[in-house]
Amino acid sequence: MHIAPSFPNLSVLLIDPSPHYRRIIRTMLYQAQLQRVFEAADLATAATTFIQKQPNIVMLDWDLPDGDSVKCLASIRSFKTSPFAKAPVLVMMEKPDRRAVVQAAKLGAHEIIVKPISPNNLWLHLSGIINIPRKYKEANGSISLVPRAISNSLF
Repeated sequence: MHIAPSFPNLSVLLIDPSPHYRRIIRTMLYQAQLQRVFEAADLATAATTFIQKQPNIVMLDWDLPDGDSVKCLASIRSFKTSPFAKAPVLVMMEKPDRRAVVQAAKLGAHEIIVKPISPNNLWLHLSGIINIPRKYKEANGSISLVPRAISNSLF
C-alpha cells in the first residue's frame, strides 16, 4: 500500500453524474488531505459551484449527458465569461478514444485520466497539475494551454 501525498489548502470541484463514483473519488481526495471537495452532478450545479466556491482544481467527467462536459470545459476556459479561466481541469474518461482525447486537450484539459481510477494514478495526475504548472495563451476569447515540451532526455 502506498502512502498518499498531501495537498493541503486546495479545493476541488468534482463533476460527475454518478453519486457512487463521486463518493469513491472524494475518498481518494480526502486521503491526499484535500478536505474541501465540492460536488456537482450536472452542468448547472457545476457552473454555480464553480463561481461561488472558486476551486483550485476541477475534476470533470467527460461523459456528462447532452455534451455538457464539452460545454463545461469551454465555459471554464472562456475568459470573457469565467473569472477563473486558468483553473486546472482534470478530465476523467471511461472509454477514451482519439477524438475525445484530442477534443478535451484542445479545449484546455490539463490532464486526462481513464476510469476506473486508482488512488496512485489520481495522486500522480494531481501532483502533475500542482507541481508542474502549465502555461496559457489567450486567443479568440478563450484560454488554451501551451503544449508541454518534449524532453530530449526521454529518447
